[in-house]
Amino acid sequence: MEINIIESDHNEIKNYIYGNASNGHEIFGAIAYEDGYIFRVYAPNADQIFIKGDFTDWHNYEMTKNPEFGYFYAFLNARIGDYYKYVVVKNGNWVEHTDPFAKAMDHEGDFATQIVNESYKFDDEQFIKNRSKNFDKAMNIYEVHIGSWLRYGQNINFLDIVDKLIEHIKKMNYTHVEIMPVTEYPFYPSWGYQSTGFFATSSRYGRPEDFKKFIDLMHQNGIGVILDVVAVHFANDYYGLKTFDGTHLYESPYEGLTYSEWGSINFDYSKGHVRSFMKSCFSYWIENFHLDGIRVDAVSYMIYYNGNENRGVHQDNIKFISDLNKTLATNHPDVMLIAEDSSSYPLVTNKNSDDGLAFDYKWDMGWMNDTIKYFEVDSYNRSMYHNKITFSMFYFYNERFLLPLSHDEVVHLKKPMISKMNGDYYDKFKQLKLLNTYQMTHPGKKLNFMGNEIATFDEWNENESINWPIQNYPIHDDFNRYIKDLNFIYKNNPAFYARDYYDDGFKWIVVDDTNTSVFAYERRSANSRFLVVLNMANVYHGGYEFMYDENLIFREKINSFNNAYGGDKGAYRQIEIRKGEVLKLELWEYEAAVFEIFKKNEKTN
Repeated sequence: MEINIIESDHNEIKNYIYGNASNGHEIFGAIAYEDGYIFRVYAPNADQIFIKGDFTDWHNYEMTKNPEFGYFYAFLNARIGDYYKYVVVKNGNWVEHTDPFAKAMDHEGDFATQIVNESYKFDDEQFIKNRSKNFDKAMNIYEVHIGSWLRYGQNINFLDIVDKLIEHIKKMNYTHVEIMPVTEYPFYPSWGYQSTGFFATSSRYGRPEDFKKFIDLMHQNGIGVILDVVAVHFANDYYGLKTFDGTHLYESPYEGLTYSEWGSINFDYSKGHVRSFMKSCFSYWIENFHLDGIRVDAVSYMIYYNGNENRGVHQDNIKFISDLNKTLATNHPDVMLIAEDSSSYPLVTNKNSDDGLAFDYKWDMGWMNDTIKYFEVDSYNRSMYHNKITFSMFYFYNERFLLPLSHDEVVHLKKPMISKMNGDYYDKFKQLKLLNTYQMTHPGKKLNFMGNEIATFDEWNENESINWPIQNYPIHDDFNRYIKDLNFIYKNNPAFYARDYYDDGFKWIVVDDTNTSVFAYERRSANSRFLVVLNMANVYHGGYEFMYDENLIFREKINSFNNAYGGDKGAYRQIEIRKGEVLKLELWEYEAAVFEIFKKNEKTN
């Protein structure tokens, strides 16, 4: 075969080297051609590269180098299912590497790249046609670790759990599932956050076609899919990207910039080919797997050098993130880009500006930390922590925030959500219902980690299944039913999501009652209006007063003490008031209640 056919379009190579490409996966790796495959690997500083695999009987076959553009190439009669490795030679050192553009890799313990059949026919056209970034729609995300949601054995395939997971998500009224990283990674307890194969579906969970079918089935059932992708660093294993061509090809050569606090290696986004590599990674997953969103991990560690604000803003990373997000927004305008960012860096979602990082959503880590801190404090002293609840609305409209109660909060001795609640056994359940009501009715999109919905007392362990049998205990079953119904109310009433990022969608009714720790606010949309009442203290109120100057009917939609959820309250309340009257409510200790509001001349049946 002639070399000019084997070699790629050099304009595309230039774009890749200069950082302007998002199609690296179509240029490098194993590219099907006629009766074999063209292999290309970018390694400008390597002296030689050999390829060996099933198609060479595992003998070294020397690849040809293009000296102008720094990549090696070869054409071989390889087939789908074949495994191969690169042997990179630099200054007499021979090191085996996996293909940076591998679509699949061997099982844990080896790193050979496998050639896969990338064809798959999706049946999700209707879902794709109607999807959006959900700014004015309900978005209630269920975060899942594939290996431990429902663990049958040592390894769990995507398709082992997909039917049960779909059934659970639909029953619980979630709108999206967020999958913790499934790009190939060597160390299982890293949960996928230290990857060696940025284009490879982890062999632990199945083949690429299995993950595609998983997403396809989710879409056919009306469920969006978000994937965690790590862009800040890569695993330290020798066969990955580390000193790939014998030099610091993907990482910085400068001491103090190379390693992260986790021992992994930071990407160096001052290099054009690294920018193209990661833009191609995001594009590959979106285009080939029909993802509806990508959540970028540890963004604060990209904004600042290793997440340390005292070291200053990492301008190379800032430029890369902005370019990445703007490129993806242009090419995939209906796909969400979500930042897991704990910093106070401004304009992460550039809601009101053309500057900034161009994410669609930012995790509100401040809300999460303040909320958990508040519920850890005993009822008597909560008056001193009042601002932990009120503060979020002072800054909320600066960004498009998403409210997370994620895996990070229920692992490594941080305790499960139920155990974070103050008080005795029964008070913990009451307060966790309060917390979830507060989360689901506060402005912003929502995220909860698997197990939160059953109030499990088990801290998350990636080696064990979620403790589903705990629902055999009535108090856990009652709690689960409350979450299901709360999610239903959120999902089916635009007042709770349509105006999330506009200040006319929220209004405080009771905000400064530090003596009793009662909070109340309204959520509003064009045609609906709700009152949320939260009694955050272990104090009974026989007739708590709320001032209104309208003729109104308040119809209770959910109450945490209703007998459907293990409480003692029966029929839901309906209360009418006339202009100038006060709304009086009996509030039990740690009670949460949500009322739909009607004007008296409106139809209320």
